[in-house]
Amino acid sequence: MPDLSRLETLRQRYNNAGQGHVFTFWDQLSSSDQETLLYQLECLDPAALNTIYKQATAASKNTAVFADLSPLGKEHVQSAITATPDQKQEWVTLGLDAISENKVAVVLLAGGQGTRLGSALPKGCYRDIGLPSHKTLFQIQAERIQRLQEMAKAHRATRTHQDMDSLPPVVVTWCIMTSGATRQHTEEFLKEHHYFGLDHRNIIIFEQGVIPCFDTEGKFLLNTKHSIATSPNGNGGLYWSLHSEGVLEKLAQRGIEYVHTYSVDNILIRIGDPLGFGHAIQQHADVTAKVMPKTMATEPLGVICRSDGKVKVVEYSEIDPALVALVDPATGEFVYREGNICNQITTLKFLQRIPAMLQDTSQDVLIYHLASKKIPHVDLQTGHHVTPTEPNGVKLELFVFDVFCLAERFACLEVERSSEFSPMKNAKGLDSPTTCRRDLERLHINWIEEAGGHVVGEDIEHLSTANGAREARIGFEIGPRLSYAGEGLEWVKGKTIQAGAIETREDVVWVKR
Repeated sequence: MPDLSRLETLRQRYNNAGQGHVFTFWDQLSSSDQETLLYQLECLDPAALNTIYKQATAASKNTAVFADLSPLGKEHVQSAITATPDQKQEWVTLGLDAISENKVAVVLLAGGQGTRLGSALPKGCYRDIGLPSHKTLFQIQAERIQRLQEMAKAHRATRTHQDMDSLPPVVVTWCIMTSGATRQHTEEFLKEHHYFGLDHRNIIIFEQGVIPCFDTEGKFLLNTKHSIATSPNGNGGLYWSLHSEGVLEKLAQRGIEYVHTYSVDNILIRIGDPLGFGHAIQQHADVTAKVMPKTMATEPLGVICRSDGKVKVVEYSEIDPALVALVDPATGEFVYREGNICNQITTLKFLQRIPAMLQDTSQDVLIYHLASKKIPHVDLQTGHHVTPTEPNGVKLELFVFDVFCLAERFACLEVERSSEFSPMKNAKGLDSPTTCRRDLERLHINWIEEAGGHVVGEDIEHLSTANGAREARIGFEIGPRLSYAGEGLEWVKGKTIQAGAIETREDVVWVKR
């Protein structure tokens, strides 16, 4: 039987917040279920959650919020696409310096399941991409980290004129944010595959938080008679979870200064990109967003711009179509062209500032976003579980880009779509496993051609491109341990390679021409 004073304290707190209905079925509960409910209630602040709900509701009704949009000033945007070779090399050198000194970490947003892909597993474990190597996203990313560490160690050896074997390892700490639904699968999958060659001591797995679901009147919905219905608090929940699960403290102890955050489903992601880190360091930016220049007004990408003078990401569904279609007559490019791709670099000091703000109920900067949903719940009158057919409540979430407005110095780096962005979101069509493996193959063939080589193979699948044209796929893939971004392939110059999965130089099948 729970302690009565504890029970009355919680009753009073929830009654004062107008959420006393959470005790509706108290007398029907077993002692263990009563304890479960009390524990959940103790972890929540109902008054603060009421404020969050009211702020989100008011923001969702503010139709004037995007009335004063303006594009980012050119002083905030640089381009890896048009930068000179010397400029790019300067960025890469600065980035490798930081990586070789163990000053960087990468944070993977891996809370999503592959439901839309037809899989109950986390996206990172999805096995049906169709690559010649049959690798999952987790394996590809782990191997890119390994290659990055090797590159940085070689860079350190060159800079210090030391033998590589005499140097300690370079460590890029990999932080993986899971959800409650994906954490166990993720941990078991990585352990089963021996962390794909990475040292498990340099992998930090932590969990995204949840927030109660509300009905349309702002009351908590019950999932069962002894629990409040909750949902993940959005990928922007990252910032609180980094604090609450002790990740920020661990990174500080490791001497980390810069953090690269990215989404799991981008098969072309350059994890811990030296060029990206170097650009951020040179700009002294506490937030740097990698962006992709929009090529179509209707492209489903949020746009980074300014609202009321502050940096903001406006989702493609929210921005005025007339604004997004505006073209600069001087350049022929879209005025609002900086497409957000969930790929940003921040300083650790910046990340350390955010948790205190999230705890401040009077702040009006980091406002939750409201989404109407069909939320299963327990009917307070009948006690029966209800599965609604129409939206009956709201879920709240923060977005990872919501913090951009807090940056004292914000920068954008334009990157090439074909080399850095190909997300896997749908089972078929656009942004699917089919387009991901096509884009990865196209990139890897391009690396070989830039190195002076050639790839041949029989057509194994025809694919439709964005403009409806048909092109062949021959099944070619370069393992991340062999090349991170096309470097180190000069040995193919003047030679022809048979298509297939190439993990090492020994895997290459040469073709006589």
